[in-house]
Amino acid sequence: MGLKDIIQMDLDVFFNLDEFAESHIIDGRPLNVIVDNDRLQQRSQKEYDGIYVGDLLYFVAAKDYGSAPKPGSVQVFDGRSYTVFDVRQDMGVYEIILKLNAS
Repeated sequence: MGLKDIIQMDLDVFFNLDEFAESHIIDGRPLNVIVDNDRLQQRSQKEYDGIYVGDLLYFVAAKDYGSAPKPGSVQVFDGRSYTVFDVRQDMGVYEIILKLNAS
């Protein structure tokens, strides 16, 4: 078993609904995600000098999500419209920051 296989097994645990993940509807599709607004606050303070950057940060397995959303695109998360502020990918996981649309 290679490192990639081990990492994939770990991702399956993290994104398991009985472990850390929650099911949310994103653009009409149910996906297992991990919402982490504590991480959002940390990133705002560390990387953006405390400037408001978004309303929601979540992690999702790239294999489940598909192609990464583009910053500036609109995403509907649990029926609310957001703008994608930032997307990062690391080891098969997207970290996505959403900003609530004013409309």
